[in-house]
Amino acid sequence: MYLHILIALFPLIQIVLSGCRGHHHHHAGTVTHRKTAITNVLVWDGRKFPKTRSTVVIIDGMISDSNSVGAVIMNGKGGYLIPGLIDSNVRLTDCAYLSTLQKYGVTTALDIGTYPYDAVMKCGEHGVTDVQGSGAVGTVSGTKIGRLPGFPIDSFIPTPEAGRAFVAARMAEGVDYFKLFLDPLGPDDATIKAIVKAAHEKGLQVIAEAKSYALYAQAARTGIDIVTYAPTDKALDGAVINNITSSNIKVVPNLLTMQSTINNTGEPFFMYTNVANSAKALLGADIPIAAGTDSNESPYVLANPPFGESLHSELAMMVSAGFTSSQAIEAATSIPASIFQMEDRGAIKPGLRADMVLLSADPTVDIRNTRKVVKVWVEGISS
Repeated sequence: MYLHILIALFPLIQIVLSGCRGHHHHHAGTVTHRKTAITNVLVWDGRKFPKTRSTVVIIDGMISDSNSVGAVIMNGKGGYLIPGLIDSNVRLTDCAYLSTLQKYGVTTALDIGTYPYDAVMKCGEHGVTDVQGSGAVGTVSGTKIGRLPGFPIDSFIPTPEAGRAFVAARMAEGVDYFKLFLDPLGPDDATIKAIVKAAHEKGLQVIAEAKSYALYAQAARTGIDIVTYAPTDKALDGAVINNITSSNIKVVPNLLTMQSTINNTGEPFFMYTNVANSAKALLGADIPIAAGTDSNESPYVLANPPFGESLHSELAMMVSAGFTSSQAIEAATSIPASIFQMEDRGAIKPGLRADMVLLSADPTVDIRNTRKVVKVWVEGISS
């Protein structure tokens, strides 16, 4: 009876399902019917800005190919419209930080490590920066992270069996992906492989923190999906780069946090040079790289990048490391959307979430212009 309706809606259903597969978009309430037209703007096409201005129409929180008839008009005054920025590494301990992130144009925040996970889940509502997360990370006894106050017992993964139990425990919390802390103490290869296998059977990815050359090599040989940070002891070279490429690993290098940690501990600056050179080598090998900051206010870590503002600093550091401004913008929009399997965002296209940022100046001319935020839309709701 409703077959013809379902057929007509099938493309939209595909977008919705693909964007939500394995993820929990933390919303509350419903979006009331509304139509907005952002006129007189230069719209980011995924690589660059065109020479001619155009209009973007939003209907009920989604980008539409409809005309602007009946819409509330917002004149962009020749500004530059980019997709909402994605910070691929935050540690969110207070829902109020979502408003701060939104102020700086960050419309999606990927939390890596906050526990208990319900602290993240409770934060969602329409029109506020979207958040996804991993819950507590997996590690072994004796590591720095494992000694944090209140660290959950079920996050200790000394064996493959414990690794599978870790996956089950995080799945019960409703996480969007899993996070492991790689350390010379462990976990071992067999345990990591068991976790990756169990996670993939559930359709979710595994992220691993790796801050040394050897740990990057371990991530590459054990099937890790995404690696955060970069080696301080030795820059990544051809051997490990080839393994990363063949393993289809993606990377979130966290340049700002790495530099801040090195500075705050008085370590020699060549350690950051290894980090920057690793990021440049990964870029040269066409390995997908996303921008992340590890923004946090934890008293137990060596660097506390501020929420929102630090993502703009990260983009500038990526440019200093050898990225073009356009590549840096992609690292905070389309690339993390692809890496983290969020097919409903990361670009300005009909059918996607209306997560967008209007800038007053061209960020491809100067990446610092990403800071010149005029207006932010999250699911079509402006701030």
